[in-house]
Parts: sequence; C-alpha cells; structure tokens
Amino acid sequence: MTLSDTTMFNPFSSWTTDGLLTPPPSVYGALPYPSHSLSLLFPLFNPSDLNCAAVSAHGQVYYNIVTDAEYTIVKSASGENIIAMIEWKPHPLVEIRGILDKQPVKDWLKLSQEHNSRCMEIRGVKYTWAPRGRALELAAKRRSGAIVLACITRGDGKLMLDVSPDPIQLGILDSIVTATILLQCGRNID
Repeated sequence: MTLSDTTMFNPFSSWTTDGLLTPPPSVYGALPYPSHSLSLLFPLFNPSDLNCAAVSAHGQVYYNIVTDAEYTIVKSASGENIIAMIEWKPHPLVEIRGILDKQPVKDWLKLSQEHNSRCMEIRGVKYTWAPRGRALELAAKRRSGAIVLACITRGDGKLMLDVSPDPIQLGILDSIVTATILLQCGRNID
C-alpha cells in the first residue's frame, strides 16, 4: 500500500485537495463538551478532621477523602481508586496519580513573593489561586485576560468548590480537588 492508496481511506484528505493553503473546516463543537459547571460540597470538611465525601448538588459522590495521622487519601467515588495522596510530614508531600509525581506541597502550590496568591502547575500550564472577597479563586491566563476556572467558598461549616466546564474538559478536576483540600486543611503546607 502506498501513501496515495492511504489517502482514499483518510476522511480528512478531501479538506486540502485543491493544493492551496485552504484551511480545513472547524471541528469545534463536534465532540461532547460539558456545558454546566460542577458544584462540589464537602459537608463535613473540618480542618481538624479531613474525612468526608465531595458530593454534587444532586447528592452524587465524586470523591471520598480519608485521613489518618500520616496521610490524606483522595479516592474515587467508589473508593476503589486512589486519586491523590498527601503525606503529612513537617513539610507535607503530595502526589496525584498520573498527573503529579510525589513532591513537596510548597513546590506545587508555590506561594507568591507578595504572599497573596499561590501558583500551581498542571501538565505544564500555570494556574493561580488568589483570594477575591470571601472566596478563593483559581484562574488561568489567556490572551484575552484571566479566566476563573474554580472558586472555593466556606459557609455554615461547609466547604463548597464550584468548577467551570473547562477544568473538567482539561482533565484537571482531580488536581483542583486535591489543591482545595490542601488550601483549606488548616495545616501548614509550606
């Protein structure tokens, strides 16, 4: 089979048959994309007791957080898969399976020189956690300016994490949940 034989099986080959630099048609919107934000409630989240579930507004469990004296484990809804692990040492360590190798929390959630925000890197992209009013927001820089991807709020002894559709599509929800636990745990993470 030659290269010319394979083009007749390539569904995209007709996009540039004129030999010119004609741009191919857009496939934006051709794939499923979450269109709604996700709100996760950590109903029993208390800095002195990091044992709870992260549940949606409809009561669906997304994560289980289990803590003992040495570790906090973030598990899948079923409890079968470990998503992330925080090791509570004098300088805590964090690992997020398939995303972040074990490293000091202070290196992953770096405190800014001004001490007013934290920078977090996931898969080579930098994000910033910064306070805004009574909330803590996660933002990413875009050409058009910063875009808010997630927001942490507290009230009535509960912790709420609101996440826009983008982090879900980007596959960084696990990292955001882990960062939320670290940022709200009430322990020294540096």
